[in-house]
This record gives sequence, C-alpha cells and structure tokens, in this order.
Amino acid sequence: MLSKKKRVTKEIFQLILKKGIVVSGSFFLFKYIPFERPSYSFVVSKKMVKTAIKRNFLRRRGYNILKQNNLKPIAGVFFYKKEAINVENIRLKKDIENILEKCKVF
Repeated sequence: MLSKKKRVTKEIFQLILKKGIVVSGSFFLFKYIPFERPSYSFVVSKKMVKTAIKRNFLRRRGYNILKQNNLKPIAGVFFYKKEAINVENIRLKKDIENILEKCKVF
C-alpha cells in the first residue's frame, strides 16, 4: 500500500478529473496532471464490482504494484477497466509500467 503522502487528496482528484491528460492502457484509463511530488490513486467502479471487499482488493493490488516502481512527479488516477478484474498481477504490472512511460513530465 502506498503511504498517505503519495495518494491523491479529494481536491487534487477533482482537479485531475477536470484538467487531466488521459492515457489509456489495456486494463486502465489513467488521468494525470503535473505535480511537485508523486501522488497516485486507484478507482474501481461500483458498476463493475458490486462488493466493497473485491473493490478494495483490486485497489490494494494496484497500490502494491505501484509501490515497486519509480514514481514520476505527477498526480494521477488509475481507473480500472472491466478486463482487469480477473487478470494476474504480472500483466497488470506491465500495463501500469507502459502507462507511466507514456506520461510526460513538464
């Protein structure tokens, strides 16, 4: 799990939704803005996964993968796609790494 300092706050989340740059991967849609320190978050829609237990499991899974990478100084939100629900960690890790490589830091 990422530390609280490296997670997106409510205010930054709203800013990302309004002005964020979109990068799409196989299993995630990633919206981000340039920021002074790395801040990331994961969102799993209630339409995709009904139970909170499974949604929290997927979010934690994403945070643990992110924790292993070098984080760029951007604030971003990963939105899970339906295809990512039953995928193994290795494929999710590759997709997150590909998305982060596409992101431009200004």
